[in-house]
This record gives sequence, structure tokens and C-alpha cells, in this order.
Amino acid sequence: MGLRVLIGIDNSSFSQQAITFGITLAKQTGATLIGISIVDADSIEMHSASAPLGSFYYAEKLVDEKINEAHAILEKALQDFKTKCQANQVKCETILNAGNPAKEIIKETELADLLIIGIQTFFHFETDSTPDDTFEKIINHSKCPIIAVTEQEIPAKFGVLAAYDGNIKANNAIKAFATINDRFQFTTDVTVLNVNDDLDEGNIIINKAVKYLEAHGLNITGKVLRGRPREIIFKTAKECEQTKKTLLVIGTNGNNELTDLILGNSIKNIILDGTIPLFIYH
Repeated sequence: MGLRVLIGIDNSSFSQQAITFGITLAKQTGATLIGISIVDADSIEMHSASAPLGSFYYAEKLVDEKINEAHAILEKALQDFKTKCQANQVKCETILNAGNPAKEIIKETELADLLIIGIQTFFHFETDSTPDDTFEKIINHSKCPIIAVTEQEIPAKFGVLAAYDGNIKANNAIKAFATINDRFQFTTDVTVLNVNDDLDEGNIIINKAVKYLEAHGLNITGKVLRGRPREIIFKTAKECEQTKKTLLVIGTNGNNELTDLILGNSIKNIILDGTIPLFIYH
């Protein structure tokens, strides 16, 4: 039986890579892909609210026009997604809604096994050409694990770096990754990283994760490094990326603030950097 994999589609190069990666996984496993696009009506309406006093009629008309334009663009993007899936004999469904992209996608994750989305998202393309904060808002509220892809193609097989500090959220991320990897067979090799000024303590901590992942048939390399976690994890992930495409597995602490992630403020750097794919679960 195949899994249900949600694909966030926002008409960007990041979402195109999400589609490509999703199709690769579905061809291997028989998963059903659900392409989801959201017209960012909230941003369009907020943008129009700044119109000069006395131009309400024209602002309202502009809102309707922009919503219709965005709908048409995303409708085409979903049709292209469907065409690609059919060409690869992959089962697919599509969802096109309007509203707040993060809230709508989170709602759909309730009955999905995995969400694949760009590490940079552009759902507010009608009002702003820069990345929006949809991915950041989804992180702590998704009901399923997330793979955040970059603009670079992710191969069917890749390296994995798991940032692990032994807390419950890190354990949840490790377990979620192992379960998904059992189905998709991303990798046979994982490096488990703990950042700790006490190397002996660090080795004791990662031993739990090592034993768990080895039970899932994975070859594990343990690594303990001194320093500030948010800096060392980012630096190590970048170093891994230089030799082999590497997925960084992390857990959140489940709070609402992005800065509460295991990576601290450096998650912002990872999103801005845009070259390190992430596996995230809380």
C-alpha cells in the first residue's frame, strides 16, 4: 500500500523540485501525490488595504483581479503537475483553495504521511516576489513529517545528517525519519551529530539514536563536536553538502517561535541559504 504525499505547489522553482522529488518517490513505492496550491487571498487583501483613502472601489476591484490571476496561474501549475504525474504513471490528486497558505496546508497534513515543500515558499507571488513565511509557519504545526527541498535536484539516494540532542522532539524526528526511510529507502547511511563540550556525554547521548537507527538496518556514524549547536550543525551540514547531497534531519521543540528550533536562529540562515534540504518533525 502506498503513502499519501502532499506536495506544496506555488509556481516557483522550489516547488518544481518538490514535484520532481515526489514523483521519484512515488514511482518507487506507489505513493499517491496530492498537489496543493493556495491562492494567498489574505496577502492580496492586506496589500489592497494600503490603497489611498477614496479609492476603495478600485482597490476592491484590484483584489478580485489579483485573486483571479493567481487562481489561473496556480490552476495551470496544478494541471502541469497532474500531466507530469500521468506521464510517469503516478497516482495524483489536486487541491486548489484560497486563504492563508500555511493554515490551509497544515489542515491538509492531518491526513497525509509526508509533506514535500520548498525550503523557500512563494505563495504571495501576486504581491511580493521575495520568499514568504509559509514554510516557517508550517514547521511547528504540521501533522506529518516535512521534507523541505531546495532548487537543486535531490537524487533518489542521498546522505543524511541527523542533529540529535536526546530530547523528546529530537527522538520524534529520528523515529519519523526512520519510519519514512523504511518505506522510501532514501539512504543506508546516516551520520548522527551531537554538539557538546563534554565529548563523553555527547557519545552517551547519541548512543540511543545509533541503536535505534541500526535496528532499522541503517549504517550509523556518530559524531560529537564542541561549539554552539546552531553554528556547528549549520557548518557541518554545509560541509556534507560539498561532497554529497545531504538531508538534514532535525526536530523542533513544538513551540510557536521559529527561534525555538534545535538549530536556534540558524534555521533562518538555512532557509535563506536555500541549499540544504531538511527533514523536520516535532
